[in-house]
Amino acid sequence: MMVFVEDDRSMKKVVVIGLDGATLDLLEPWMDAGSLPNLDALRKKGAYGRLRSTIPYYSAPAWVSIVTGCGPGKHGIYDFFRTDTCSKKLISGLDRKVPAIWNLLTDDAKKSIVVNVPGTYPPEEINGVMVTGLLTPSLESEYTYPNDLKKDLVEGKLGRYEIEQVAVDDIPKHLAARYAPEKLVQMINNVTTSHAVVTMNLMKTREWDFTMVVFRGTDDAQHLLWTQKELLLSCYKTADRYIGEIMMMYPDASIVVVSDHGFYQPKKYLYVNNVLCNEGYLKTRTDPRRSLDTFLMVFFDKVSKLLFHLVPMQKIVRSPLGRKLILSGGGNRNIDFSQTKAMYHSVCSRGIRIFLKDKVEKGIVEKQEYDHLRQELIALFSNLTDPETGGSVVDHVYRWEELYGDDAVNDPLDLILDLKKGYGTQEFFGSPGQFQDLFQSKNTPLPTLMTPGFYDWAGDHAPDGVVFVYGADFKQNQRISASVIDILPTVLALLGSEIPDYVDGCVISEAFITPPAVKKVNEKLTQSKKPFLSEKELKKIRDLRLKL
Repeated sequence: MMVFVEDDRSMKKVVVIGLDGATLDLLEPWMDAGSLPNLDALRKKGAYGRLRSTIPYYSAPAWVSIVTGCGPGKHGIYDFFRTDTCSKKLISGLDRKVPAIWNLLTDDAKKSIVVNVPGTYPPEEINGVMVTGLLTPSLESEYTYPNDLKKDLVEGKLGRYEIEQVAVDDIPKHLAARYAPEKLVQMINNVTTSHAVVTMNLMKTREWDFTMVVFRGTDDAQHLLWTQKELLLSCYKTADRYIGEIMMMYPDASIVVVSDHGFYQPKKYLYVNNVLCNEGYLKTRTDPRRSLDTFLMVFFDKVSKLLFHLVPMQKIVRSPLGRKLILSGGGNRNIDFSQTKAMYHSVCSRGIRIFLKDKVEKGIVEKQEYDHLRQELIALFSNLTDPETGGSVVDHVYRWEELYGDDAVNDPLDLILDLKKGYGTQEFFGSPGQFQDLFQSKNTPLPTLMTPGFYDWAGDHAPDGVVFVYGADFKQNQRISASVIDILPTVLALLGSEIPDYVDGCVISEAFITPPAVKKVNEKLTQSKKPFLSEKELKKIRDLRLKL
């Protein structure tokens, strides 16, 4: 018979709170000024520092690395969109190839509460409860485990639960940022409140050892309102308030606050597909400057203010037709795949797909050409310079195996761009929103480096996020440095659970007063997660993905 003592690690509780995109570049001055008292308390009474993200430093691979302790080559998530097709097909939690922390804790008979973690849809059968996050299709979908939990996500019970739809919700958010930024902040704060209230009510009414919630609004705010720091601070203050409430509710719990990446302000955007088009690696059916997609983008820019004030934009974009149109956009319809050798996949992957014959649908590149073509593209992007400064635009061009390993799963993209600080990327063709470009000669090269316009972000991702660890086990006012893959082993060590030896990360030992005894276990890398959805419901998901 196993006997537990009062201070045994198996009796401890751990709360992980995600602040999507949080950066110390903003947080430290605000903490110093007393604007974020609860994060400041975590800093002074615990350990904190920078958290290195994945490459690329985007939410899809980074959050999955946080919850699995593995790099993208092992867990298989590189983007919000699948990398095995050129269509905009969203990934799902079923594409993840290694167990997440809630799976490991389920195997260890520990209970979890998981709320709004990106990439968790469809929900999994775990020892505890799950409410899925970003990539949940709609409120009509089955997004909770257990299934009947959904009926309690209303006012008067657990609280109303807000979802966001990747790509689809970008249009109404973008318009609100442009024409009513205070309204956007209110929307973001309402969503943060929704997720915080649901999480805290679950913590009060369920047994748990581990709780994780992600506040995504800080990412949206920084993308769209980066230059309006007072509005950004309002979003952080809302998150800070709920962090404080959780600390007060569970004073003996270990608190871990993390972000998936940092943020900064790009001065210019590199239009990668324009570069490929100018150099002949990508062919289009018609001149990109005068395609239907470009015309519609120019038109939308010109009438966007009127649409914002007169049209229920969120309702339109979330409709089945609106969702399909948005996810099938991006200019791919104009690409002549019969002559295209390479294409930029998306800003979220920073990856270029080479159309290798017999591997990629409609591929034309022969196997013997592949290495030479990759080297050509590496040289092309490595030698790009900013004509105004004369400096390089791209810091490094990685071959997929350099980043992810020869045994990487889920078909990673062929080349991954890492840009110099101050530059972002775009996947659109032409100059979106530039009316004058409609009348340029077809022999004029497409613009490749532009200052941020209507369709670009005011802020973009940076490599270093944040980590705060607080509780009886941790040193006070200790500066640390860690990686996103280190969060899972640190949490497992706090809870006294075994750490599978396939995990890439390490326990953040420098944060502990006395580093915990690490229990490693030789475990075969198998996907232990099981969707609780019925076969009929899974068929609906597969059918929807095929349509998109």
